[in-house]
Amino acid sequence: MKVLKGGRLIDGTGAGPVSGVAVVIRDKRIEAITTTSGAEWPDDADIIDVSGMTILPGLIDCHDHLAMHGYDLARRWGIDEPQSTRTLRTAKVLRETLAAGYTAIRDAAGLDAGFKRAIDEGLIPGPRLVVSLCIISPIGGIGDRVSPSGFSCCVPHDPLLPDGLVNSLADVRPVVRRVVRAGADVIKCATTGGASSRPEHGPRDGAFNLDEMQALTDEAHALDRRVMCHALGGRGLRIAIEAGVDSIEHGCYLDEEPELLDLMARRGIFFVPTFAVYDFHRKSALPHVRERAHHLVC
Repeated sequence: MKVLKGGRLIDGTGAGPVSGVAVVIRDKRIEAITTTSGAEWPDDADIIDVSGMTILPGLIDCHDHLAMHGYDLARRWGIDEPQSTRTLRTAKVLRETLAAGYTAIRDAAGLDAGFKRAIDEGLIPGPRLVVSLCIISPIGGIGDRVSPSGFSCCVPHDPLLPDGLVNSLADVRPVVRRVVRAGADVIKCATTGGASSRPEHGPRDGAFNLDEMQALTDEAHALDRRVMCHALGGRGLRIAIEAGVDSIEHGCYLDEEPELLDLMARRGIFFVPTFAVYDFHRKSALPHVRERAHHLVC
């Protein structure tokens, strides 16, 4: 038995904080919460005085990229260090994320299924993971790894992560199936560009058409996977919602078409805002990224 004694409790139900509580934990589960002072505990109880501290449920981050350690091209393509070093760096991030209070993370691409298995087997500490592995997008979308000069073979693709590039409507369903086969818990896709995309593919520029997105969501749902869609604004945002994705990631320009919020509510589509990343992009060395990020956070 473990007793956290004297802390302030926020239970996550919306109720106000309660001071001076004792949380009783047995076999890794909360057995009781009491405010009774002077309670007598068994002699073998591990009493931990947390006076002055706050106890709350584990935090959940619905959009993260735990294996992405920088936005420069060398880091994004994984050519800045050995893969073994990169893997250990990611393991360190997982440990630090858990220590910060996050007990569940939905990773939005870049983290392979092996990290989830390593945590489940107790090989490394980390939060519970929901992994998407890669971003599914068409040619020219944010998942297209071609270089600015058109080279696509200069960097080998990570064999632990499936290729999410879609060439045509006929290719959509097989790509979804390959991503699921590789261990994805959720399907990540993109119908617009973003702040850090190439200059010609910004937050309001579209990617998939409606037929392609409908095929993607239908196939994902047929395989019992939800769809999280990177969509900031413009026609790509509307297409994602009309196709029936399960969550809109970023959604920075939803205010330009308020009727889309009503449509999302009727269809049960969640909204996952991501504020901090655009503050980060405002410090980018690339002028077009800084300019986009300025508008996205204002």
